[in-house]
Amino acid sequence: MLSYLLELALLPSLLCAIFLLSHSVLLNRIGAHNTYAMWIGIPLLLLGSVLGKHIPPLISAEPLAALQHYKVIASDAIGQTSTLLSSEILVTIWGLGSAALISLLFSQATSLRRLVANSHIIALPDVEASIRVKTHIDIHSPMLVGLINPVILVPHSFKQLQPAQQQAIVDHEQFHHRRYDILANLFAYLLVTLFWFNPLSWLAYRRFRDDQELACDAQVTQTMTTPEKIAYSQTLLAYSQQAQMGMLHTHYGNKTILKERIMQMKKQHGKSTLAILGLTMALGLSGALINQTANAGDKHTLAQQKDSVHPVMRIEPRYPIKAAQDGVEGYVQLQFDISKKGKVSKVSVIKSSPTGVFDAEAIKALEQWTYKPSAKGMQDAQVQLDFMLAPPKAEIERVMVTAEK
Repeated sequence: MLSYLLELALLPSLLCAIFLLSHSVLLNRIGAHNTYAMWIGIPLLLLGSVLGKHIPPLISAEPLAALQHYKVIASDAIGQTSTLLSSEILVTIWGLGSAALISLLFSQATSLRRLVANSHIIALPDVEASIRVKTHIDIHSPMLVGLINPVILVPHSFKQLQPAQQQAIVDHEQFHHRRYDILANLFAYLLVTLFWFNPLSWLAYRRFRDDQELACDAQVTQTMTTPEKIAYSQTLLAYSQQAQMGMLHTHYGNKTILKERIMQMKKQHGKSTLAILGLTMALGLSGALINQTANAGDKHTLAQQKDSVHPVMRIEPRYPIKAAQDGVEGYVQLQFDISKKGKVSKVSVIKSSPTGVFDAEAIKALEQWTYKPSAKGMQDAQVQLDFMLAPPKAEIERVMVTAEK
């Protein structure tokens, strides 16, 4: 499970790192709107990775032409980790972390529902608002709440602002609603709950939320005069000090990016929707193609790719701890059946060396493999798992020697 998540997270993590490292350049060159739009490339790349793994190229339904070989590598680091934490414990830790984050999400939903129910609608005769504006004593910074029945919650001090400042804040939150930002925030947070163990996911989530506010600022201030922008900046200064980031509501800002937001008001960039859409679609397609290439070629020889059936999901066997500590290498040849739905059954050992050392882990892993569904399935398929302490060096030629029958 964790190895599968790590494989899926590889390409999106790389893209997150690129976005984070080049953020200042992107913001200055293409503006807040386009920088925010580019974050859609992360889920599209992830979707492409999933499709690339589960929808491999069309493969033959004929029996295996040759014994397939897969390498199982054990490094010193893996051996040391295995003595401390088993894969089952790691999966449990991941599950508990994800469950805790989901619980936090439901807890905030309950708190926000209670907050909205106890808030009061305020009259704003000089403000045009298509969404209800309510106030509550516990609100210290404006926020948009609610997917189906949106509400703009504002602090009591909101009444003391000038009508133009009130209108700018309401426009800011209404733009969040028109752009479905709360739904985007919820989806982004669910991705974080899936990959919470990856620090890049938290950094990217925070940057994504801040870019969201920068894009709203750019929308609201694009027609403002200089005095109006100064007044808007003063409002940001007042409310950003106490703004809190939530998964189910927008945050008007925070003091850590206050300078960045004020500086962006001095710049205006247009929206290149088609260019950004084309780039993000290319990222998603790239994820699918890269993973299809990896699935088709990473673990098979060219001759086997032409005629053999490949798994769409392969679980890596654990390298036995004692074997790794003793420096033992070997292989296990297995025979099994594949059902019409692609499930593996009737796994048995044909031959192994050393006998019995790697058999149990090989069988346990193979029983979890999944193949592409077919009309007839397959019987007596065969595979060999080669257990090695380290991958062979590229300059060393490896020749398989078999005894003649």
